[in-house]
Amino acid sequence: MRQMRRIWLMVVVVVLLQSLLSKEVLSFPDGAPPKACLSLEPVHPGGQLQTSYPPYQVLPAAGQGRVRLILGSPQGLAYEGFIITARDVETGEYVGEFTNLPSSAKALECIPGIKNAVTHSSKEKKQNLEFDWEAPVNYEGTIIFNSTFAQDYSTYWVGVESPRVTVLKRSIDILTSSTAQNTFRTTTPPSFSPTVFYEPLKTQEPIYDGCGTTKTCFGVPEECWQTKNCNALVTVLVRGERFLFEMLGRGAKYIAVGLSRDQSMGNDSVVECTNEGGQIGLHMSWNNGKSNTRIPTPSDSIQLESSAIRDDVITCSFWRAKTTVVQGQRFDLANTQYYLLLASGSSLKANGIGYHDVLREPTGESKFLSDVSSFKASNNLLIRVHGALMLAAWIGTASVGILLARYYRQTWVSSQLCGKDHWFAWHRFFMVLTWLMTISSFVIIFVELGDWSSQTIHASVGLATTILCFIQPFMAAMRPHPGAPRRSLFNWTHWFIGNAAQICGIIAIFFAVRLSKAKLPEWVDWVLVAYVVFHVLTHLVLTFLGCASDRQASQRVNSFPMKDMHARGSMVHPDARRDAPHAGARKTIFGIYFVVVAAFTAALVVIVVLAPIEETWDSFTKTVS
Repeated sequence: MRQMRRIWLMVVVVVLLQSLLSKEVLSFPDGAPPKACLSLEPVHPGGQLQTSYPPYQVLPAAGQGRVRLILGSPQGLAYEGFIITARDVETGEYVGEFTNLPSSAKALECIPGIKNAVTHSSKEKKQNLEFDWEAPVNYEGTIIFNSTFAQDYSTYWVGVESPRVTVLKRSIDILTSSTAQNTFRTTTPPSFSPTVFYEPLKTQEPIYDGCGTTKTCFGVPEECWQTKNCNALVTVLVRGERFLFEMLGRGAKYIAVGLSRDQSMGNDSVVECTNEGGQIGLHMSWNNGKSNTRIPTPSDSIQLESSAIRDDVITCSFWRAKTTVVQGQRFDLANTQYYLLLASGSSLKANGIGYHDVLREPTGESKFLSDVSSFKASNNLLIRVHGALMLAAWIGTASVGILLARYYRQTWVSSQLCGKDHWFAWHRFFMVLTWLMTISSFVIIFVELGDWSSQTIHASVGLATTILCFIQPFMAAMRPHPGAPRRSLFNWTHWFIGNAAQICGIIAIFFAVRLSKAKLPEWVDWVLVAYVVFHVLTHLVLTFLGCASDRQASQRVNSFPMKDMHARGSMVHPDARRDAPHAGARKTIFGIYFVVVAAFTAALVVIVVLAPIEETWDSFTKTVS
């Protein structure tokens, strides 16, 4: 009996020891066992498989015959354990071997004799482990890296996928980004077990994660990364000797970022991601003055990390070396301060990118890209002054001045201003203002841009406006006396150039609304259309009113400035110093026209000066509330 008790006591002790030892083994502080290769599931009693989106990621960068892998977190979170494998997406077979492992990682042989997987070698906290995966010599196919991350003993995520990697006999390309964060994720290939579903994130783009905390961000509209609603965005994340750039662009064929020593184009190193028939291309180019030229891309300077096209949104990420030499100039991202030039456009050229008609924005200051911060956009003060002056000139003063000269020569004739008829004195006053504002605006935009660009219709038509406006006062100073043989030629030429200048000015303003630098909302077009309709209707009403005056008066009303070409007799007519019929109606119309045009001008100037007006208004309402 005593012997039996001893036997049972020994059995209990062995069971307890096995239980304690099994818990220590199952926690695997020195890495996962080979049997974990298939399911990637840690055997942690009491552990909980997380269903939230993983805070970790696997970032592959292609090389010749190998892939450099970084296992980390965009939020900078550490992890204690991990396991990663590489499999063919079609067959599910293990592919290749892992090499150049750090001391905190070790290889696993999922198939005896081949290092098919990597796991941790200790429980120490890890961040951004880097090692290589080498492809078999003659392998052709697409692989995906599948992994598990254990933040601690009880918190882990299974099935964290990398972007897909295509291998064609040692030539490697990273084709697409990993599964979008607003969709469910599963482990890959589909035959893997188990299948894990994750809850989608509220944010649609992971590019915003870490802005201002772990990476530098610059977006348009300004600080849009805070609301996660950018039209264009570039972020910079430092990883040792390399810099990870991520870009997002909406409604464009390309999104590009340039490194510049000032805020203007010229001697800038540019990298662009282009939508080439549904595939993203990564290219380098060079800003030579105001022109952009694609250049050969050295394999060791930039590497595409991931890319995607969803709806009208382009996203891509690429690695750039800390130091590169482009077009004979050295770019040191760690030790030199740079401005960022962010641009996007709606067209591609045969061997390059088209004009940045969607967006072009420089940062307001230069910074070290190795410092985590956020850029602010430049204030574009001179561009706003240029727009405000042109609006005041061609919507405001030119409209009033031309109206007075055309319809009011026989109104307010009973008195004079400074020895001149009222219409002439005020016409000259308003047109001199128009000339001064136009020339000033022209000089200001040259100071801002540095040189002339004919890549936009706005610039070409604006130049025509300025030239026509410039010659008008000199032509007026040389006008012949009334009744002179060449007076009729002057009248017609002066009338034609003045009206052509105003038409060109208004056309240029319409095209300015579409310029990315203007930052004007599309509904400004309708404000301009309303002005044009009102302007034309006023001219029509005054024309009909002039015809009615002609029928009622013995002296024909001089409605048009060129009609005095045969007016020698009319200048001495007894009614010449009396207002023409319907003067009261004309005065009333002029008063209404002046007030409405002033309102249009003031509204448009405010919109331009406070651009982007919608964001300014939102900020104002939030401040008031």
